[in-house]
Formats: sequence, structure tokens, C-alpha cells
Amino acid sequence: MKMVKLVMFFVVITILLASTGFSATVSVPDTKASPSSTVQVPLEIDNASGIAGFQMTIVFDQDVLTAQQALTGTLTDDWLLFYNVETPGVISIAGLNPGLDELPEIDGSLVFISFFVEGAVGETTNITITQTGFYNSLAENITVFCQSGLFTIDVNLGDINGDDTIDISDVILCLRMAIELPVNVNAQNYSSPYPLWLKSRADMNSDTEINISDVILILRKAIGLD
Repeated sequence: MKMVKLVMFFVVITILLASTGFSATVSVPDTKASPSSTVQVPLEIDNASGIAGFQMTIVFDQDVLTAQQALTGTLTDDWLLFYNVETPGVISIAGLNPGLDELPEIDGSLVFISFFVEGAVGETTNITITQTGFYNSLAENITVFCQSGLFTIDVNLGDINGDDTIDISDVILCLRMAIELPVNVNAQNYSSPYPLWLKSRADMNSDTEINISDVILILRKAIGLD
């Protein structure tokens, strides 16, 4: 009798799974970026099968991040994308395939959210998907689970211009700072005394001074010696 009940249980579960379709998960990866930089955070899906349109609301700490815009992802390059960043700490996003073509069973990113980092080193915020709607070409709902991610403000030593690459441009900026010339970072000019967040990017040896030793260390890092 127990065996019959067990078999019936698995039959019911199988029927339910077949009727509801294969569920997917949309997740925000844990991300780090330095202060006063711009970072793109993807919203990734592990199985996009059947999706022809979606909408999401994402929340975060407005003292840590400011949402600037949403960009199409690897799976939605030819989609229509709309977003609203008028409310601090919130971005609402909607995407639609104009031909109502459904995505195949594939993994990738639906959108990238461009954030400006407002806070200081060590501050964190959860990036959480609070509201969702995912639909196929017949406007039928698709079950999708959501997973939030942790954003941490960190310093990528040597990346003075905050472009996630350490190269000769950072060496030049560090040299200018070492001799107390103005520098331009993210279209903003800074003169000595430089803001703490900017000095923290250039202070390679953590001696609180920006000098030729930091220039040499960034140059070594730029050409792959360190």
C-alpha cells in the first residue's frame, strides 16, 4: 500500500511539473566596484525557454548606488527595452521581443544595469528583484524564481580611471598625481589635494602618499609583471 501511494505521489508531481512548464531562475551575481566608478551588473537567467517579454523591479540602497540606465543583454540584443530610474533606490525594467519570438532553452543575461557607485569603500547593498512578470508569445505567465546579489564597494588598486582595466592611462594619471597636476576621471577634473577615494586607487603601497613608487608599481601591473 505504501508503495502504491509513493508511486501515485511521483505521478502527481510529474503531471504538475509538465503542466506548469520548466521554471527558470533570474539572478544577480555578487559584484564589486570602486567608489565613484560606473559598473554594469547583469541580470542572468539560467533557462530562458519560451520568454517573449518580461518586466522587473529591482531595489538597492540609494546611498550606495544610483541606477543610470538599463542595457540589453546577451539574449535580448534586438529587443525593445524600457526603464524608469526616477525613484532613488529603484529601477523598473520592461523588455519585449518586437516579433514575439520566444527565447530558446538557453542561459545568458537579459539586461545589464548601469550603476554609479555613490558610497565609500566597505559599504554594501543587496540588489534585489522584488517584482517580476515573464510571459510567452501568447501572454501566458512563465514561472521564474529570483535570486538577489550582494554589491560591495572595493578598490581595484591601480585602476585610477575606474574602467576595470589597468593600463598606461592609469600610469599617466598616477604620474600627474605624483607631481600634483590636475587629473580628469569620469569627465570630472580633480586637483591636489585629491579626494580620498581617488588617492586610494593610486596608493599602491598604502603609505598614504602618491609618488614615483606608485607610478612604477602601476606600470608593472599594467604590463603584467605583478
